[in-house]
Amino acid sequence: MTIQLEFITLQDLVRGEVLDPRDPRYAEEASAFNTAVAHRPDVVVAAADAADVVAAVRWASLNSVKLAVQATGHGAERGIAGGVLVSTKRLRSVSVDPAARTATVGAGARWREVIDAAAEHGLAPLNGSSSDVGVVGYTLGGGLPVLGRTYGFAADSVLSLDIVTLDGDARTVSPAHEPELFGLLCGGGQGLAVVTGMTFRLYPVALVHGGALVFEGRHAEAVLRAFAAWAPTLTDAANAALRFLRAPDAPGVPPELAGRLTVHVAFAHVGRGGERALAPLRAAAPVLLDLVADLPYTEVDRVYSDPDQPMPFLTGGAGLVDLDDRTIRAVLALAGPDAECLLPLVDIRLLGGAMASDDARTASAHGLAYAMHAVGVLAPPVADAVPGAIAEVLAGVAPFGNGHCPRNFLGDRSDLRPAWSAEVADRLAAAREELDPACLFAR
Repeated sequence: MTIQLEFITLQDLVRGEVLDPRDPRYAEEASAFNTAVAHRPDVVVAAADAADVVAAVRWASLNSVKLAVQATGHGAERGIAGGVLVSTKRLRSVSVDPAARTATVGAGARWREVIDAAAEHGLAPLNGSSSDVGVVGYTLGGGLPVLGRTYGFAADSVLSLDIVTLDGDARTVSPAHEPELFGLLCGGGQGLAVVTGMTFRLYPVALVHGGALVFEGRHAEAVLRAFAAWAPTLTDAANAALRFLRAPDAPGVPPELAGRLTVHVAFAHVGRGGERALAPLRAAAPVLLDLVADLPYTEVDRVYSDPDQPMPFLTGGAGLVDLDDRTIRAVLALAGPDAECLLPLVDIRLLGGAMASDDARTASAHGLAYAMHAVGVLAPPVADAVPGAIAEVLAGVAPFGNGHCPRNFLGDRSDLRPAWSAEVADRLAAAREELDPACLFAR
């Protein structure tokens, strides 16, 4: 069967477009948010609906063709070469049931759409630091929410998943129907099935006390030590992170941040008492910028202020079991004011609270108190040095972890077992062998 005949045959099966590299729309359809990731599939199926996904999966399976799936492209960590890429970004339906406090979304929905729809009813989802990210991909990786200490991992709020397995069978899985597969999908990442839709819980949050306190980099040690002493005192209503930010001296960057190291304490508190809870950090050192306020949940992006434009980057992560004196000294040596650190962001997220619950399924903190995330920009003149810089940070904090890290923070690596317990990793491997013995799914 020739490539052209295969291409025509696949187009005959779907309502959406099937694009090959000759089509001027191919590059845009295949592109990822991370512009350092180049997808070069043989064809891209721009699925118009869930039926198109079923047809594309079934076709790929019958023809033993490699298969990958992408919605918004925020989770892309490595390029796809050959095979079929199914683009689900048009499946953007969002429906909120205010009485049940649930949302049902298509595979292409972004958190911003869910946040806005839920806010009309005084409800909020468990989105991450950027509302531009796709709901499904983020949740399949476990999902580390802004309000994670209060309500848990996003994966633990999933009620059901609409999936397509490699045999082309479309069905809904839940705790009552195929609970083993459902549990593995919730935090187990890609490679078991294609998710076309999802239903999950919403929470009664209309307002948070949140934002960021920004300190000059020279106060990094004082702020980090205050953060380490403060974090264990917080109730589950409080969610926090400490971020070492080295912003470029570039147009659009606030002058207080441009071309220098600043230390940010990101904070989001549910219910009363947020200002009182944050007071010890305000007293840690002179505050350069106080960006904390009572925020409508629709403005939750102000907690982290993540970039919303595509760029070339590389990330990596590690877990920390504590922020004791040895860990603090190691972090400062790697990312503090005296460090020759070329990474724009080194981030330490406080875990615990509801994320430490025994009810967590595949997504779990595995005894970690913090998750560390390092981000480098793959642009001249530092692009070639970024992988080594991230590796140096991760190696430097490795003695202070336990070998685990939340899946969403692991970055591009072939061994994902640190995201899960050994028992869950073995179950995932067995399920992938059963559902995809020919290894057609991109991992």
